[in-house]
Amino acid sequence: MTELLIFSFLTGAVLGQRFRVFVLLPLTLVMVLAAIPVGLMADVSFLEGLKNLVLAAMALQAGYLFGSAARFGHAAARAARMFGRPVNTLR
Repeated sequence: MTELLIFSFLTGAVLGQRFRVFVLLPLTLVMVLAAIPVGLMADVSFLEGLKNLVLAAMALQAGYLFGSAARFGHAAARAARMFGRPVNTLR
């Protein structure tokens, strides 16, 4: 379970740096379609599989938020370096 959450978070972080938020909907749908056979193969109850799916989707979205924030922070630092303004000194 922990591995799935870490993988979902890192996948979301990578996608957050490259894509817009609309990429999360198809990816979540793919996760749902993949979770059904995996849950059947792993002998996991329906509620346990649903809980794992919801947590993985939340980790994916949290990773996307982290990746978007990292992209924004990197762009802001880059803009400050390129378009730096002189510091006002005391007169």
